[in-house]
Amino acid sequence: MAQNISFMGASYADVPAVTLPKTGGGTAKFTDASIVTATPSDVASGKVFVDSNGETQTGTASGGSAVIEALTVTANGTYTAPSGVDGYSPVTVNVSGGGGAVSESDVNFYDQGTLVASHTKAEINAMSSGSDLPANPTHSGLTSQGWNWSLAQLKAQLTAMPDQPVPVGQMYVTDDDKTRIYVHLEKGRTSPYLGICPKGTVTIDWGDGSSTSTLTGTSLTSVKTVQHFFPDETADYMITLAAASGTTFAFYGTSNTAYILRKDTSTSANIHKVYANAVQKIELGSAAQIGNYAFNYCTSMKSITVPNNIANFGQYAFNYCYSLEFVTIPISVASIGAYVFQYCNSLAFVSAPYSISSLENYAFRNCTSLASASIPDGVTSIGNYVFNSCSGLASLVIPESVTSIGHNTCNGCYGLGEIHFKSNTPPTVSASSSWTNVPSDCKIYVPTGSLSAYTSATNYPSSSTYTYIEE
Repeated sequence: MAQNISFMGASYADVPAVTLPKTGGGTAKFTDASIVTATPSDVASGKVFVDSNGETQTGTASGGSAVIEALTVTANGTYTAPSGVDGYSPVTVNVSGGGGAVSESDVNFYDQGTLVASHTKAEINAMSSGSDLPANPTHSGLTSQGWNWSLAQLKAQLTAMPDQPVPVGQMYVTDDDKTRIYVHLEKGRTSPYLGICPKGTVTIDWGDGSSTSTLTGTSLTSVKTVQHFFPDETADYMITLAAASGTTFAFYGTSNTAYILRKDTSTSANIHKVYANAVQKIELGSAAQIGNYAFNYCTSMKSITVPNNIANFGQYAFNYCYSLEFVTIPISVASIGAYVFQYCNSLAFVSAPYSISSLENYAFRNCTSLASASIPDGVTSIGNYVFNSCSGLASLVIPESVTSIGHNTCNGCYGLGEIHFKSNTPPTVSASSSWTNVPSDCKIYVPTGSLSAYTSATNYPSSSTYTYIEE
């Protein structure tokens, strides 16, 4: 059975041997070939192994056996396991770089937040068809819908922004086209109301062996609710929503919480937050839509799979989703609306497709784990407060297509070290507050020949404080 492993931040010379577990469940994390054995619990729990120098090599491999065998690797490819080792061959290995120290690859392919392949700009440009892109991953219960960037779009992005890595994400829909909500309920809090906005009829399987419920409605903004009494014990459940033929439905909410799980049918009380930590994961079917405040205050939701028919993300959809770690935005979405990922403190990256044309107000405000922002070439406007208080943001590349930037866009980006503008004509900036609290050692890169245009442009960082560099 084939397995897959990927390494970041190391050259071939730095990885003379790679160790992989035999097939099975769980995940093993390791550093180098000196790790040759692990206990079953080590493998199952994804324990991180650190070498004698205290350095950790980033890498993961699927598998679950207690025995880990060595495999010599010199380049990307498929390798045969050593003689006598069964259940282990062939093995597909992807190693970034190609000799000497290497930086992050130009195009990185992620599957539900995990890096599964990476390619340089030259490798992408050498590809002749979409079939040359990494194979679509497979997961039980999900149907792959492909990568959210096509080969042609990747080539165009790399031409327009050659120094900006592109995160590419895999899109999924559930294999039975039902929507699944994975919840954790604590004893004493096991009787929530579930609320959605159905346009038609939706059948609810509560996942506890009880009878199903139905919700029927006529509008994607009119909420219908039903209460369910789970066994009064701490337990995990998978709630399944099945839409009747021709039915669509939307997740919806208010400024203080989402309707997805609530204490009662009141629309204003903060008491609804007693179920704020219940939702752990969501897998959407094609009938589901993401309305305003859809998952607001789902504080423990770590992941969501979004199918490629979703037209838009409603305003404030993921507001205060503190645990959300990654999102793959499908190619059907044209803009990232106001407040969508505000206060998603664990969000390390977002894979936004080439179809995105605007970043609306507050889109990534207080996303403190966001280290870099890859904005697709084609985005024309960046709204107010978009990256406000993203204190971990180290670099920002603003494509040539951007013509306007709102106020307070980067206010509070205390870690920002580089801003790269790609347009020869400075985008209009609505207020100087866009750069408030950006550190003075942040370097401003502009196209060759446009230095005077930027240093004299209204509401740009002062050239007496910040260093402008032509590139």
